[in-house]
Amino acid sequence: MAEIIELEKRRQQQQDEKEDALHGEKIDVLKKILQCARCQLKCSRCGTQIEETGEEKHSKLPYPLCSGCGEEYEVYLNLLRGELSAGRYWHNEEWMKLWHTWLQHQQALDHYRNSKEFIKLMHEFESSR
Repeated sequence: MAEIIELEKRRQQQQDEKEDALHGEKIDVLKKILQCARCQLKCSRCGTQIEETGEEKHSKLPYPLCSGCGEEYEVYLNLLRGELSAGRYWHNEEWMKLWHTWLQHQQALDHYRNSKEFIKLMHEFESSR
């Protein structure tokens, strides 16, 4: 009977270790999604590498953008303000919704990233390493 208890204890210990490892992996993924997405060396929208020369001109947005995405963002802003009509055939209503939704998503990530719970989670993560 003592052997059965030991086996159950060992099984529980292994399960706890697996759960701890899975929890750590989930935190790593969350950290990458929410912190690495703010990398200043890549475009927040398309993910391409940002060159240091001249790409900083798109600073109206708190997110780093490559020149292509930055130009599209400026067109979006101008269309939103009614300052120009759609210049390219793809600058349609769906394109406007796409930019609007992307901006809302970025803002939601910022709000979550700045929440006290997320900050606490990151502190716990750093102290456990």
